Amino acid sequence: MDSNMYLQNILNKYAPRSLDSYTLNILLLKADLQKWASTCFISILNSGSRAKGTAISLASDVDYLISLTSDCNANNGGLKSIYDGLFSHLKTKYNPVRKQNVSFRIKIGNLEVDITPARKQSGNTNDHWLYVSKQDTWKQTNIQRHINDISGSGRLNEIKLLKIWRELNGLDFPSIYLEYLTLNTLSGKSLDASKLADNFLFLLRELAKDTSNPLNSRIVDPANSNNILSDLLTATEKKSIISKAKISAGQQYWENIVW
Repeated sequence: MDSNMYLQNILNKYAPRSLDSYTLNILLLKADLQKWASTCFISILNSGSRAKGTAISLASDVDYLISLTSDCNANNGGLKSIYDGLFSHLKTKYNPVRKQNVSFRIKIGNLEVDITPARKQSGNTNDHWLYVSKQDTWKQTNIQRHINDISGSGRLNEIKLLKIWRELNGLDFPSIYLEYLTLNTLSGKSLDASKLADNFLFLLRELAKDTSNPLNSRIVDPANSNNILSDLLTATEKKSIISKAKISAGQQYWENIVW
């Protein structure tokens, strides 16, 4: 089996599961979230890897962003109170509820769902404000811009392979950062599907470098130049990625890199 075929088999192995058996559960979840949001509610958006085309079975199964009015809780604690309020609400319905940087993860049976509360900016825009719990602050971003950039990049398979590699190695590597880092690193490489193995190995070798490593480059959210994606990981967390990349890039067989 050649390298490209092996990696395609890996992509097939970790393809996202069907949501058909969870249709009713998802409808009930969305109805409950709309009830919680009350008069602040605008819509519930597909916001993550499924919308971008980069979903894998090893990571969250589905991601939703609750779009809220621009003045929601403006005089009652703002975005932090929205974030804390949703956490308290979810805990009454699901166990466990895992706090993440801007979202919460719940489980419906075996289905993992990430839910992000966000306040939409006023006017004709897709810009939203998110509460960032690790830094106790808020940031502006545009989920639709991310979906458009990633889904149309031609790099979906390389991104999915890097996400699979991340999960197999137990690394902290936020998807939005991973996705744009992949686009930047592979910007000069062929989009030809027959080059998938070459591109993925190039990506791992770049992540393994001691100098000029893309992890040491400044990567900015194209939806907001004040949002530095490369700051989502600490130097220690980046060193862990580099260490694992060195091991993987030095392997002779693909079976020892992704399996």
